[in-house]
Formats: sequence, C-alpha cells, structure tokens
Amino acid sequence: MSVQNLENKVILTLGSGSSAEAILDGTKAIRGGIPLVFPQFGTAKNPNDATAKLPQHGIARSSIWEFLSATSSDNKDHNDDEVTATFGLTGSQTPKNLREAWPKKFQLIYTVSLTARTLKTSLKVKNEDNEAFNFHVLFHTYFLAPDISKVSILGLSNLTYTDKVLNGARALESREKVTIDQEVDRIYENVTSDEIVVDLGEEKGNLNVKISNTNLRDTVVWNPWIDKSRGMSDFDDEEYKVMVCVETGTVADYILLSPGQNWEGGQILSVAI
Repeated sequence: MSVQNLENKVILTLGSGSSAEAILDGTKAIRGGIPLVFPQFGTAKNPNDATAKLPQHGIARSSIWEFLSATSSDNKDHNDDEVTATFGLTGSQTPKNLREAWPKKFQLIYTVSLTARTLKTSLKVKNEDNEAFNFHVLFHTYFLAPDISKVSILGLSNLTYTDKVLNGARALESREKVTIDQEVDRIYENVTSDEIVVDLGEEKGNLNVKISNTNLRDTVVWNPWIDKSRGMSDFDDEEYKVMVCVETGTVADYILLSPGQNWEGGQILSVAI
C-alpha cells in the first residue's frame, strides 16, 4: 500500500505497487494499486451528462480522504488475522474545481480489509443531495506481472464487451483464456460469474489471483501497450510488459441513486499459490 499522509487525511493506493513514474506529491492521481473511479468512468460520452465537466475517471482517485478508523483481529490461525481500515470522502472535501464541475452532496465510505491471502475493498455511496444523481464506480486494480505474454484471464468467456480501442465496437468474447499481445481496453458487461481468475504466469510456480465481487456488473481489462505507454508522463515506456489492469465495477450504465439512499459494492482479491 502506498499512502500519503496529511495530518489525519490520506491519498491512498492499494495493490501491487505503483508505476515507476507515478507522481506521488498529490498533484495527480497515483497510477497503480487500486484507484477508485467515481462518479465517472473515463469521460462522459454525452456533453449534457451531469458528469461531463469532470476529468478522466472522476474525483475519488485524486481527492484527499479522511482516515476514519482501524481495527484488527488476532486469531489462533494467524492466516485468518484481519486488519481493517476505513476512509471517508464528502463533496466538501474535494478540490474546488471538482466541486464546481459536479456540485453534488455525497458521502463515500471506503473500507479495506487485509488478511494473509485476501484483500477486500468495498465502497459505500450515500446521496446527501436533494436530487437523485447518476454515477459510475470502479475498482481500477493494477496487477504486477513478470511477463505480460504469460498472463491470462479466465471467467470472461461468452460475455459481450465494448472495445474502446476500436471506437466502441461490441463483440462476444469467444476465448476461455483472455491473453494480451496488443493494446487492450475492454468493458465486459453483465459479468455473472462468481469469480474471475488472473493467472499472472509466475515462472516459479503459477500465481493466481481470484477476483470475487458484490453488486458490481462489469469488468474492465486494460493494458496500454507500446504507443499509449509512450504518451503517458506517469507511466514508464516499458511498463506495459509487466502489468495488467483487471477492474470490477459498474460502468457500462450509470447507477441511479435517490436522495438519502445508499449503494454499496466491493471486491475480494484472493491469492492462490
């Protein structure tokens, strides 16, 4: 976990580390770990959408969160020991330019729980506005892989996806194992499988990460490959060879949340060696 602490407030990223070129001074979202996407995935397609003035991936990943609490459990079987931390973000905590771009009143509660073999992340969204609002949510998980040519993703077969590399073309995934040998930026829709497995292809025995989700409908697979890597200032030109993003969320369609109502969803990453 990479954490920036400012008194009792943090900008945080979780997962397998950040890009070698990630900017860690708080001026830009951290590239790596598990950035939180809310309330807009990418940029809005319709200029009339309420989120149309927001930057790429919204406000949560680039705002300063408040640390709320931490707990730990000590079990006889130490593999079951669990540490949990909770963080909060409200509209009033976001930078002024983002509040002006999306002036909704909301509260986010982000809970992170860690055991020897699992990482659980969940997000609760409360609408504190006097009107309903739409939002996307995504756990933008980065995985570090020794060799992208040996990575495969299972659990996406027979799902319809939107291919952002091909200008939003839609197709059906026919492969049992999704592999990466070019730029990939796909939204797999209506993921009904209980789990997705990311085989990271470790040379000394396979390392598989199982992704289970709650109340999330879509899965994004992303690798920028050669040309796009060279165009990102916070991403090393060669890092596409050692990473893949497999991201659970709801981004193909918006979630509608009425005033005073709550929404909650999350994921569990489980490691099997």
